[in-house]
Amino acid sequence: MKYGKKRLALLIFILSLGGLFIVLKTSFAQSPTPANYDVTVSPVFLDLSANPGDTINTKIRIRNNTTSPLPIKLEVKKMTGDANGDLTLKDTSSDNSLTWFKFESNTFVAKPLEWTDIPFTITIPKDAAYGYYFAISFTQDTGSSLKTTGTAITGAAAIPVLLDVRKAGAKAEAKIVDFSTSNYVSEYLPVDFKVVLQNSGNVHILPHGNIFISSGTNKNIAAIDFNPGSGNIIPSTKRIFDVSWSDGFLVYVPVMENGQPKLDKNGKQVKTLQINWNKLTSFRVGKYTADLIVVYDDGTKDVSLEKSINFWVIPYKALAVIAIVIILLVLVIRYLLKSYINREVKKKLKE
Repeated sequence: MKYGKKRLALLIFILSLGGLFIVLKTSFAQSPTPANYDVTVSPVFLDLSANPGDTINTKIRIRNNTTSPLPIKLEVKKMTGDANGDLTLKDTSSDNSLTWFKFESNTFVAKPLEWTDIPFTITIPKDAAYGYYFAISFTQDTGSSLKTTGTAITGAAAIPVLLDVRKAGAKAEAKIVDFSTSNYVSEYLPVDFKVVLQNSGNVHILPHGNIFISSGTNKNIAAIDFNPGSGNIIPSTKRIFDVSWSDGFLVYVPVMENGQPKLDKNGKQVKTLQINWNKLTSFRVGKYTADLIVVYDDGTKDVSLEKSINFWVIPYKALAVIAIVIILLVLVIRYLLKSYINREVKKKLKE
């Protein structure tokens, strides 16, 4: 009887030891979260379309989120695309198209904790054509008497203005430059996808669509929106869309401290392995296929682009632990059976 209890204790110890290996931690390099501005602007961007010679009457809004008046100056700047295709301001005042914008006043005082409407017009000359890209920026009015008594704006806010001037010869055209994963083989989720689209036309496009995940005969594992922020692509630029698939049983997630992402000594975000027990049936392992479907409007119809890639998810550490536990269980069971048979044989021999 005592011998049986020892074997049972040995079995429990082995299983507990195997379970300890499941606790895994790692860190990933990510950029720290930027600080917020103390003003809110609306809408996020303006997408306008007009004919040559038209005048557009519209408005934007700004909310002062502080408890002090804010002296604000309005400026119109041209926009271009950076290396990732994100819209950036271009410092130039010589472009004649900047004069198309007219505000009632280029300076105003935003009242504390209130929204302020800013009406303006865009007068388009008759010889204008195709795409024009601007940003209305909000900066502190340094010439105001409130400069020394009010709250300063921490940085600058801007609203992109995407303007299509309709004219014969406009062309909306895009292609997939790259669709890939950061790693062909991932140990755990998330799997990070990179979608690179190029606008080879002369007007901006707004692509939308999904990445569909499948594995073997299972065709409905996940559908991920690759452009949830409705990012536009301006002509002659490429844009990178980063997307993650994180719906699974074992997933790396950011470590939080006091409501903020924890950073390592190099200022990089720390991540740890999370076990989602409510998704026990979503243990991701094996070969997967990702099908990208991109749709954009070419002015007359929706055009679709498609590309597929394969990738693997192999949680080798967890699988190794499971394999070790199974092997140990087999060895223990085999040992117990052998001991039992030997005892029974000895009993028979004594009879």
